[in-house]
Amino acid sequence: MREYLQATAFLDADHPDIIHQTMQVVSSAQHETEKAVHIFYFVRDQIRYNMYACVADAKTLKASYVLQQGEGWCLQKAILFTAMARAAGIPSQLILTSIKNHKAPPEVWDLMGSNIFFPHAYNLLYLDGRWVKAAATFDADLCRRLEVSAVEFDGRKDAVLPAYDKLGQPFIEYIGPEKAVSDLPLSWILERSMEIYKDYYKNWIKES
Repeated sequence: MREYLQATAFLDADHPDIIHQTMQVVSSAQHETEKAVHIFYFVRDQIRYNMYACVADAKTLKASYVLQQGEGWCLQKAILFTAMARAAGIPSQLILTSIKNHKAPPEVWDLMGSNIFFPHAYNLLYLDGRWVKAAATFDADLCRRLEVSAVEFDGRKDAVLPAYDKLGQPFIEYIGPEKAVSDLPLSWILERSMEIYKDYYKNWIKES
């Protein structure tokens, strides 16, 4: 379990800003599950979702960078969530997978050549003796504008992105496979992205 609590270059849970923000967020929590819930809602709503922050420049994929920017795409938000959970003493992993976003804007389809999003990332947290999934991806304000339900997390049940919007139309489709990791495998992400997006790869992802 120790590897899921360690700070790494990307999951810099030992960064002073991460520690300070985490301690503020969890200050009123009475137990680990409540701490996890407080961190979830901080990352969900105080770190604005911005898919156009989606680059693979290594410096933008550090938890402390995401916190300082106050916004990020799914991978960045999951990285921050992992680091803050670890700073609070909660074992945490990243889950990397592929999804289809059926509400993605047409210009995104043109940019990417697909409505497949890889890597999509969310979190696994070890709470009350078991691993629980949590996706703090889309902030509540964005969900209101998209007319989708915001993900709610109680620390006990898996909380992932909804399959349908509020009108019953397709929204998020998890197509997998899932890869749970204790640190960010950036080289693997870049290689897999090139396989999926081919010539479109250069339009949206930048190597550092």
